[in-house]
Amino acid sequence: MSLFKYGNFEAEVDFTDADFLDNLEEAKRQLGEAEKRIPATGKSRDIILSEVAASDAFFDTLFGEGAGYAIRDGRNSIKVCIGAMEALNVAEVEDSKEIKQTREKYMVQNHGNRQQRKAYQKNNKNQHKGKQR
Repeated sequence: MSLFKYGNFEAEVDFTDADFLDNLEEAKRQLGEAEKRIPATGKSRDIILSEVAASDAFFDTLFGEGAGYAIRDGRNSIKVCIGAMEALNVAEVEDSKEIKQTREKYMVQNHGNRQQRKAYQKNNKNQHKGKQR
């Protein structure tokens, strides 16, 4: 579990928690649907407000009602919304790397079936013999 902080907003995130990951997947799904409804043409203001609303829905689904508004500190800036999403993505990537490194420490080294293990042992013996000379 780590702390996600963006501006004045703080929330705990745990990319190892199945419930949190379910919320994240649902938020991403809703964001994808909302992006389809963003107008491609029209006033820039209307497009930006649609993008901000999609971002708000994403963060509200993930962290709870009002999170999107709190993250952007009441501003209607798509730059703030994108920055917050990028910060969340960075946190997810860093946690994933940390989890992978921890798992690798405790993974059992399996060199396959009997035939593959024998070949592995034979190759390793030959490598060690050459190094000892």
